Amino acid sequence: MPAIILDGKKFSAEIREELKLEAQKLKEKGIVPGLSGILVGEDPGSATYVGLKSKACAEIGITEMMCHLPETVTEAELMSNIDRLNKDPKVHGIFIQLPLPSHLANAEGKALAAILPEKDVDGFHATNVGRAWLGQEAFFPAVVVAMQEMLIRGGFNPEYKNVVVVNVDNMVGKPFASAMVQDKPNSRANVTLCYPDTPDLAAYTSRADILVVSVNKPKFITADMVKEGAVVLDFGGNWIEDPVTKKKRTVGDVDFDAVKEKAGAISPVPGGIGPMLVTMLMWNTIQAAKLTV
Repeated sequence: MPAIILDGKKFSAEIREELKLEAQKLKEKGIVPGLSGILVGEDPGSATYVGLKSKACAEIGITEMMCHLPETVTEAELMSNIDRLNKDPKVHGIFIQLPLPSHLANAEGKALAAILPEKDVDGFHATNVGRAWLGQEAFFPAVVVAMQEMLIRGGFNPEYKNVVVVNVDNMVGKPFASAMVQDKPNSRANVTLCYPDTPDLAAYTSRADILVVSVNKPKFITADMVKEGAVVLDFGGNWIEDPVTKKKRTVGDVDFDAVKEKAGAISPVPGGIGPMLVTMLMWNTIQAAKLTV
């Protein structure tokens, strides 16, 4: 039987309706959730993504206070703007749209660290990372919240399951592991982190009840690497040319057509985790606003 398709668009729409109600409840208490993003320069991809975030704010009832800075902004000016947003009580969440221009590349870590942990809705601050591993209240990156919600809403409780993550970075692998290993509901998983170039990777992936992949290599995970009935979460993003139409299209890291015949559930690319990312940033913003109640 083909796998259940984990529809990120459907989950995202459901969550946004819930967030609208949460925003309304906060407003009744005199709190209007506020989100500010810092965009440096006019990179088309970054500008488009910030636009999607602004649109989501308007839909849910979050005040959008985006901060657009010129390409030539100095490190001191960038830090000054972060400080201003930290001190603004109307701003509950702050994010920095990455990547920064090349002349600010070395300032990225410093800028992310300058955001107050309680306003760090991207979950990149070292304090949030540490709190997450300790099982304390913390913000997680949007992709982590998205994947956990996808499991919950899909009816797949990770408790005591073997979770294998083919990714060991600071945005996906490590924070997702920290969420999954906690002694809490919808966690308590047995987690293995794997590097993509791990020898005999299939020995790990083939025993996963839940397999998470984020390596940006098309068809990296083949059907023989997946356990029968496993839940497969694909956070890959690859542009390939369709051999028939010759047009470019987006595919994930999983050989979707083959794996869906073996897996119990699978997130497609596009239409899986991706549509939930902006929504889960809104989720984190609402949580940040609740901290002020």
